[in-house]
Amino acid sequence: MNNYDFPSFDKKVIDLILNNKHALIIGHKKPDGDCFSSQISLKYLLEQLNYETVVMANEGPFERAESKAVEHLFEREITDDILSNNPILFLVDCGELSRIGSLSHKVKDLTTIVIDHHQTSLNVGWQYSYIFTNSISTTQLIQKLYNDLNIKISEEIAQNLFFGFATDSGFFKFISKYNGNAIKMAGELVEKGADPRLTFSMMSGGRSFDYVKNLSKLIDRTVFVCNNQVATSTFYLSDEYESPSDSYYAQLLSVENVKAIILFKEVENNKVELGLRANYDCSFDMSKFAAIFGGGGHIKASGATIEGSIDEVKTKVIETIEKLFTC
Repeated sequence: MNNYDFPSFDKKVIDLILNNKHALIIGHKKPDGDCFSSQISLKYLLEQLNYETVVMANEGPFERAESKAVEHLFEREITDDILSNNPILFLVDCGELSRIGSLSHKVKDLTTIVIDHHQTSLNVGWQYSYIFTNSISTTQLIQKLYNDLNIKISEEIAQNLFFGFATDSGFFKFISKYNGNAIKMAGELVEKGADPRLTFSMMSGGRSFDYVKNLSKLIDRTVFVCNNQVATSTFYLSDEYESPSDSYYAQLLSVENVKAIILFKEVENNKVELGLRANYDCSFDMSKFAAIFGGGGHIKASGATIEGSIDEVKTKVIETIEKLFTC
């Protein structure tokens, strides 16, 4: 077994899944493609196991263009009626209750199964979990569950699983050498009807012209630090429309000598989100850097939310990266 071969689900996790009939599936707030695709695919799996109720919930907001089409499938609040059957809670694409936002206070006492690929989830100590940090996406963990339970993957679910994989892999850009298993699993989904061309169009198309103009603003605001190896930019509250963060990361990481990016996004007065990205050949661990500010994620892609004015946060974060950054 190499580092990218998926272990089997623990028997106690499988038994817990098979011996229940009510489920609540929650992903992290501000869901990306991997998060909501994992939730949808897991819901279908549980329905094939004859679960009587399966509810998907997510605080949102559903900001990304690709997430708006599925927003209506998710509950935004946890009601007493949802909890009346004492459902199993599935946390997908996250392993900390803090990452599901305001929903956490209603579900903290439920029996919980975590399915995730983020390094920070290993620190929580869940009794029931399937956490494999070498997986490129959480949807591939859900795909593994389908295979372990011998449940047929329909064409619709193959498309969902492939979409989550494609978004978290940057459409194959972030797959490391020796990780042929990730490509093999993606190929299995294509054979079941997943459409790579449609997926790429969903990921890259349908942007408004305002999105492109905002990308231009972010590029114009770019400031380089750490001997020009780290690019930083800022998205303000006064900026309208969707933040073109993914496009900004792609453009700036293509610039010669740029190894990492810090994107500051002002989400409300005295609250700033950090988007952190590192190039494939950069050894700096963005998840550890994010943890300094209460965040987390992956080595190459992480984030955090910090209290404070935009100027205060920028000063603090840039001073910290200048002390620590090596690549």
